[in-house]
Amino acid sequence: MSRGATVRTSVSLTSLGWLYLVQGIPYGLQDKFIPIQLRSRGLQYSSVSLLKALLFPWVAKGLWAPLVEIFGGKHCWLLVSLVALSASAYGGSLVIPEDVFEIGCVLLSLNVFSAIQDIAVDGLALEVLRDEHLGLGNTIQVVLYKVGCLLGGAGLTFLLDLTNWKITFNFLAFLYLFTAAWSIHLPTSSNMFVKYSVVDKENKRKSSFKAGNDSQVNLDSAQDMSQCKDKAESQIKKVFGIIREVVTTPGTGWLSLYVLLYKMGERGAINNMPLFLLDKGMSKHLLAFWNGSVCQGLSILGSFYGGITLANKDADIKNVLLLHSVYRVFAVLVMLVLITLWNEHYISIYFSSGIVSMCSLSFTSGVISTASFTLMMKVSRACKGETQASHYSALASIEIAGKLVFATLAGFVIESVGMASAFLTFTVLCTLPCMVLLIIPSHLCHLKNE
Repeated sequence: MSRGATVRTSVSLTSLGWLYLVQGIPYGLQDKFIPIQLRSRGLQYSSVSLLKALLFPWVAKGLWAPLVEIFGGKHCWLLVSLVALSASAYGGSLVIPEDVFEIGCVLLSLNVFSAIQDIAVDGLALEVLRDEHLGLGNTIQVVLYKVGCLLGGAGLTFLLDLTNWKITFNFLAFLYLFTAAWSIHLPTSSNMFVKYSVVDKENKRKSSFKAGNDSQVNLDSAQDMSQCKDKAESQIKKVFGIIREVVTTPGTGWLSLYVLLYKMGERGAINNMPLFLLDKGMSKHLLAFWNGSVCQGLSILGSFYGGITLANKDADIKNVLLLHSVYRVFAVLVMLVLITLWNEHYISIYFSSGIVSMCSLSFTSGVISTASFTLMMKVSRACKGETQASHYSALASIEIAGKLVFATLAGFVIESVGMASAFLTFTVLCTLPCMVLLIIPSHLCHLKNE
């Protein structure tokens, strides 16, 4: 690779990294920051978990990804989504922290525009990443996304302690506005296409007027209207063509089943174990440190480890996923044992064991996330260029749907059958992805190009 290509790749990876970092903030806000704030105010498990339903725009992003591909271009939608995220965060500074409905509206707005941003960024990543950079690119994606989650969870929690609710959300609004201003200067193929097509059309019109040929101008206008109509029909056909290719791409069925299941049990455990420890007397600030900072840091470390493991082009993603999925089952099983045998006489030992199990689960989760997203992107690269982002977004939507549905219902399960039975369910759900991995075709799981 030439020096110029190396520099361009470095710039592209840096730009994508910052966008992924900013993209992770709303998830950290909803996953770590808001639940602890509301549970500490006495909100029920079912009500806290019900807020997870506000992540449904991420499920639907696979449906509107073709529209982002066809209409406006990725760069335009990226800019629009960032400005809208800034406005949503500013709206968050105006709400009352105890008003669950107002907080829910802010979270919904953040999720809608963050999902649109995600489609645009994934599309840009598929454009700029070469085959040999898929492992590195996905490591950057997962790691910096989790850094964003760390900022949205523990970071905003500490900022809230130092300042107040209004300043915390105004800071978030400024961060999005800064990113929007910076993204204007991102060089993308879609941006260049729009720029030069508009310039060419304008030059053509100026030439026609300069020649004084009014009849030619009218003819050009009629032709433009006809071309616009034909273009609209062509774009609609293209959207349906993209959807058809997404569904028929080899490996989509197996991978869809895996990503639907692989986070269900994990999210149920990782979301509710901190709330269980909070109920048992662990302080909110101590929990924010361990759950929001240390566990998130270990998740990032796990993602780095997963990226290093997959750096070898002959790496077998299936073996990596299967090994760490088994580790994950044991981590959730430890949580189940702790909850079942909880004894107030040995509370410090149980608190320590609970934190260790959360840390173990977070590290393993990081490895699995990097490997899973690398596998998703590898299968998506089998599509045509204009379909790749839509295919990847569809898989990501299924992944979000799997963990969202159960995360939303987990609180109701806990209140219905008890914490111990709920964690038994989480353990069983963690075993299902292991079974799918055992039967998934091995040729889908090698990074080496055939």
